[in-house]
Amino acid sequence: MHKHVFQKNFHRMINRLLLISVLLITAACNRADHNRGKQSSWTERVVFLRQQMSEILTLPVERIPLDATIHRVNYGEGYRIESITYASESNSRVTALLYLPEPAGKPAPAIVVACGHGGSKSSFYAQYAGQLYAKLGFVCLIHDTIGEEEREIDGKMGARGHDLYYLGDKNPEFVRTKLKRMVVGKIVWDLIRGIDYLETRSEVDKDHIGIVGYSLGGATAGCVAMVDDRIKTAVISGWHFSERYTRVGKYCTRLPYIEFDKIMGFDEMTALLAPHAATLFLCGTKDAVIDPDEGGAAVVRELKTNIAEADSILKNAGIKSAIAMEFIPGGGHRPYFLSHSSVMWLQDHLMQPKDRRLVPEATISFGEWVDSQGKEIEELYNTERNERGLQAVDYGVIYREPEQLACFPGKHKPDPIFTMMGWVNTTVEAVLQEKISRWMKPQQWIRDSDLPVLSLGTHGSFDDMHILSPCVTFENDKYYMWYSGSRGAVEQRVFKLGYAISSDGINFKKAGVSPVFEFGDGSHSVLTPTLLRKPDGSLLREEENLRMWFTAADLTQPNALHTLHETYSVDGIHWSSPSPAQLENVYAPTIIKEDDIYKMWYTDVTSEPWTIRYVQSNDGKKWDIIDDPVVVIDQEWEIGRLFYPAVLKIGGLYVMWYGSYWHEQYLNTALGCAISEDGISWKKNPDNPVFCPDPTHFWESHYTTSQSVMALGDGSYRIWYASRKEPPHVNKYFAIGTAKWDRE
Repeated sequence: MHKHVFQKNFHRMINRLLLISVLLITAACNRADHNRGKQSSWTERVVFLRQQMSEILTLPVERIPLDATIHRVNYGEGYRIESITYASESNSRVTALLYLPEPAGKPAPAIVVACGHGGSKSSFYAQYAGQLYAKLGFVCLIHDTIGEEEREIDGKMGARGHDLYYLGDKNPEFVRTKLKRMVVGKIVWDLIRGIDYLETRSEVDKDHIGIVGYSLGGATAGCVAMVDDRIKTAVISGWHFSERYTRVGKYCTRLPYIEFDKIMGFDEMTALLAPHAATLFLCGTKDAVIDPDEGGAAVVRELKTNIAEADSILKNAGIKSAIAMEFIPGGGHRPYFLSHSSVMWLQDHLMQPKDRRLVPEATISFGEWVDSQGKEIEELYNTERNERGLQAVDYGVIYREPEQLACFPGKHKPDPIFTMMGWVNTTVEAVLQEKISRWMKPQQWIRDSDLPVLSLGTHGSFDDMHILSPCVTFENDKYYMWYSGSRGAVEQRVFKLGYAISSDGINFKKAGVSPVFEFGDGSHSVLTPTLLRKPDGSLLREEENLRMWFTAADLTQPNALHTLHETYSVDGIHWSSPSPAQLENVYAPTIIKEDDIYKMWYTDVTSEPWTIRYVQSNDGKKWDIIDDPVVVIDQEWEIGRLFYPAVLKIGGLYVMWYGSYWHEQYLNTALGCAISEDGISWKKNPDNPVFCPDPTHFWESHYTTSQSVMALGDGSYRIWYASRKEPPHVNKYFAIGTAKWDRE
């Protein structure tokens, strides 16, 4: 070959090699960019999911000082036990045991033990774990689950006080509306605060903290490991992450899992453990406690699927997975973190090889160990399939009586700041006060128009002189108003029921059939009509009927007796004859039906000053009267009388708007607002009155009561009210107006 040909071919080959190199490098860079993009996408989702989980679990946003105290110390062979307390929240403290290796050396890795249902710091498996891991060189923190042992109202073990059994099927409603905290979230927060405490101890290697849990403890340990990246490893036994827990199990776990299921798959939930927390799931193949339907088969199937799909998520994101599982053939519900597998996992992920102590090869049946201590496992778990059959690392563990480990020995009634009921009561009260405080503010009602929504009728009509007491409801995309109207002089007035319709709640048109109802004897007026409503104020029909109550009185007579009557209608136009009187001295009733109970508030006109009373009934006909009035005159602006209560139940609170004569001028009226948890004990808004006459509108310059209030779908409220002109009055009740309040 000629020299120039060789050189030409050589240069061509070099150029090709360079081109191939450039292409390979470019492809590699593209793959790296792609992987970084995927990792960024998953990383962003992790941030979102952890934030959502924290909100679902209702974890507090702020930490208070721990204010930790060591109450007593016990010593064992190769370890010591400190009985400690620390603050979790301002209204809740935690009792716990801290096991430390002896003699003390350099800072040691630490393990938090999360107990299951009925478990606490003195439980058999908890004591076993504390001694086992302390002897192996770990610091071990075990706290009383709230509702257990020194955090139970009577100091009992195995009480399961956190389950709130006394609420029965009302548990979800109570948690969501009154407690507004997830119980599992409270337990998770106590564990997180335990990690905070470990970080304050010089004996702890703060960069090597793990968590283990069993049953409910597996659920809470898993949550801690997902939301707190200080956890470097976890062992979860007798639990996995599954949609089934939205349907199976106790409310404490079902309620958060229902919410988890709305935001993520349980493969994603599993993937949240990586890369910070190397996690081992230890489950029995026959665990019928958490899998009652399939006796453990679903746990095996779902856990395998979850981990495989979690690994795929992490692989696609370029993140190394460290999530593993081990199934114990024939095993049921057991604290597997006492096994060899758990010990070796924790040593591998929390300890340097040179620091690992020799793990005894010998094991002991957990049931035999409990027997040897003269104790007995709880009946459900005292089987070979469940706790009794667990093979625990045998390290010479001894059982101590709870009294010996107690933070407060001899105290059989723990201080409420430690107990479940103490926390529940103070939390519910705080939630209630916060909800009430939202109502203890001025209300910015805005009139929609300078004109009334309904005015007096034309000359000769039944309502050409007086119009008041609007009763408004919403149905079939329309607003319907019934109101009292009359003609003639004040002393001769006989009110009948008028009817008007609107598409927007502002522009009403009277129906041509008015009046639609009258008492029928020519002398008794139909006053202050009210329809049966749901607690939120929306219309409630019974057997397709509207049920209406009203006050009847012969206003042509002095000191007329006011009586409560009822009528019903299908179409709102044709009404049944008035019922016999149900109660006397009743004016301006407002009625809701809640939990099959008819609840009525009304103005008691028995004597001056008028007050507001409460009664209830099983059928809306026979009423049980409470002896004392529930709202009386006690604010400076109120003079002479209280009247026209209108009650809704909003956010778990009863809200009442009521009228009174206004102190600035006796003939003026205004509306106040009051709040109640039970409908009987009321707290008035200090900024009352919240709605007053508008002197710029001649038609409502002195009077704004006999009102109807409705909660609208957008969170705002609308009021319809009767009005009066400046005296002297020819028309005692002149028009009906409306206003809207966009409550924040």
